[in-house]
Amino acid sequence: MTKLYALTALVLVVLGSGLAVGADLSDAKLGGDWYVLVHYQDDRSEDDIKKFKDFAWSIKQQDAKIVWEFFPYVMFTEQQEMVRKQAMRDHKAWEPSPGRWDRIRKSIAVSPRASTKKTLRGDRAKGYESLPPMGGGGLNVVTFTRDWNVTFAPEKVKVRIIDSLSGGGGLEGMEDSLVYEITEQVSADEFKGTYAELHKKGTFRMVRTAREVRE
Repeated sequence: MTKLYALTALVLVVLGSGLAVGADLSDAKLGGDWYVLVHYQDDRSEDDIKKFKDFAWSIKQQDAKIVWEFFPYVMFTEQQEMVRKQAMRDHKAWEPSPGRWDRIRKSIAVSPRASTKKTLRGDRAKGYESLPPMGGGGLNVVTFTRDWNVTFAPEKVKVRIIDSLSGGGGLEGMEDSLVYEITEQVSADEFKGTYAELHKKGTFRMVRTAREVRE
């Protein structure tokens, strides 16, 4: 009986903390602004060096459409930038302090430089795909395209980004893909999952924030 009471208390604590236990990710609410931190390793490396990269997503989610913006450059205070850059030079997986995470949850500054936006059409049952580019090049013109595909399932949300080359010079069919799989809902404002890109594999954490664009 004592064990039962202890288990019940633990469940109540978890629920009270806002954790989504066994959440159905097919109904995940991704709309909003997010700071994303990725920790990864390169399979080609001879050591166990773990690296990091971070960026921001801004997502507008509707029943039949998702607009997904990617901001590759996020900005912190001068002191924090020094810490991040030192971690990059030392090949360390930088992790914000608890206080920094609190500030990230309130707002994050991003640069519009090199930002991209994709519109995806579809629905939750069949998934969403980005719209094909308008027009196309000739047989001797090399064309680069980046396509997005997002699928929702009870156990995960899969975000697949496919870069492909086509055209002259035997480039037809060349493609690489980057995959983010959201596998855990920590709360309504935080998700975790896995990351894979060619020889790179790791994990990521996305935290809801308020986006501030700075030129």
